[in-house]
Amino acid sequence: MSRVFWKIVALAIVGYFAVAYNTSMDQGAADEAKRAELEKVEEAEQETLRASIRQMASRTGAIDNWEQELSGGEAFRSEPILTIELEKLWLQGQPILFMGYIKDIATHDQSNYLVLVERGFFGITSKLLQPGLQLALISKKETIDSFLENYPDTLKPPVFGSVIAVVAQINAIRTIERFEIEGETHAIKRADGELVDIAYARDVRL
Repeated sequence: MSRVFWKIVALAIVGYFAVAYNTSMDQGAADEAKRAELEKVEEAEQETLRASIRQMASRTGAIDNWEQELSGGEAFRSEPILTIELEKLWLQGQPILFMGYIKDIATHDQSNYLVLVERGFFGITSKLLQPGLQLALISKKETIDSFLENYPDTLKPPVFGSVIAVVAQINAIRTIERFEIEGETHAIKRADGELVDIAYARDVRL
């Protein structure tokens, strides 16, 4: 009787762990499927944003390859960017596509803001360029107010990428100050111009 009892106990234990194992496997598969679905949705949303930004650049005739030109096709450029290089790329009579984040907003006049946009760690591409590339853009108040109402998180600086994409007509480029990073001196290059269009980027790159 005792032997039969312990056989039943052993079978019950084996059955319990078998069910638990299968349940765990099923849950793991379900979690993996859920993660895959979320990644699929996220990628679709990112592609929608990319398409919107590309369409904006195409519609406005914006120059969108200037980062490639500055980097020389390399992933990282360690040399400082000269103002004359930006003049050749940004002062061609066409607007430029610029991706970054809103660093500041000030009143320019009754109808316009002066919006300061800075390139993040990454911009249009994953190219690493000199930090401190900025645009100071005269922008219609209603355009900015409406945009911020629709995308309130726009004012939160990104960790690496960009929060917004702008098309801007550049009129002049200047060096406004210098700063040091790990003992190396860098200059902030600020371009003055007007906002042509703006789109939400949410950390995507083209």
